[in-house]
Amino acid sequence: MPRVSVVLPCYNGARFLRASLDSVLAQTFPDWELIIVDDCSTDGSGEIADEYATRDARIRVVHNSVNRKLPGALNDGFAIARGAYFTWTSDDNVAKPNWLSTLVQYLDNHPGTDMVSACMDFINEDGNTIGKLHRSPDVEYQSRLAYECNIGAAFMYRRETAARVGKYDENMFCAEDYDYWVRIGLGGKIDYICDNIYMYRRNSGSLTATQQERIWAKTLAIKKKIQRPMVAKVRTELVAKEKAGIPGTKSVLQI
Repeated sequence: MPRVSVVLPCYNGARFLRASLDSVLAQTFPDWELIIVDDCSTDGSGEIADEYATRDARIRVVHNSVNRKLPGALNDGFAIARGAYFTWTSDDNVAKPNWLSTLVQYLDNHPGTDMVSACMDFINEDGNTIGKLHRSPDVEYQSRLAYECNIGAAFMYRRETAARVGKYDENMFCAEDYDYWVRIGLGGKIDYICDNIYMYRRNSGSLTATQQERIWAKTLAIKKKIQRPMVAKVRTELVAKEKAGIPGTKSVLQI
């Protein structure tokens, strides 16, 4: 069985799909499977996916008969995933060669961590770097989920974590990722590392660009629901750390 299952949901992403697929094939960590979920594309994306599947036995393609939207496509992919670690990527983003190796190594070395997130670049439609997502890993990182979706597109979580949390909520289209990270965070541990291992494309045709109103509405609903339980959970953990004499926690508790 592969160590890592990567799901790539795709809907009319032919323009950038090859670059995304090539970046997975270029990974220095070889023990992965890629499950491409073609969600009723009409631009040839499905044919591109099939082409890559004939080139590498680690790639499988699911062709949906109806459009399931992003959370549904993710659920379809992870339903057949066989790996110990799960992640997903997008048809317009590009992973750096050390993407999988970095995340796998961290989870291997930190058995108490449910999910890890990392730094990434922002690129434009031409592939030029236009910014970076970088946060300092500190004891407040997980509590910030109550106020913002502070996990970028470079992440990995455990199969057992997915079994505990369940499926992506198909009613949370456009905020299914934030909702899922919150559910992981409320019952588990999320860490952040500063390694820059991924490139997120600012694409005028992406969901982020075309569904802003829906994203904001769903995000606000999540924040209202989880701020109190998330902050209470993190505060309880910080009190325990302070009692154990772990440096740096008392100042955070006083904020």
